[in-house]
Amino acid sequence: MKPLWPKKILASLIDNEPVSKLAVQPLPDAIEQARREWLSAQNYYNSVSDSDLVDHAVYLLKAAEKKYTYLLKKARREGVTFSPYK
Repeated sequence: MKPLWPKKILASLIDNEPVSKLAVQPLPDAIEQARREWLSAQNYYNSVSDSDLVDHAVYLLKAAEKKYTYLLKKARREGVTFSPYK
């Protein structure tokens, strides 16, 4: 899925309109996407064997983990609750 924000910014610059609030992914959706990225990074880490790729996998894993925990903390601060098991 391609982001729409570059087109919106360009259109607003051409039309001399202020850039409105860009479309932001809902927090529960962003958290779920971050969780999937984290799981994918874990699988990648478990599958690599080359020492250079291990370094890359560790970097991806730590970045994905930080993103996921950041979004969880943000959701807690904002009082957002979500359960896919409704």
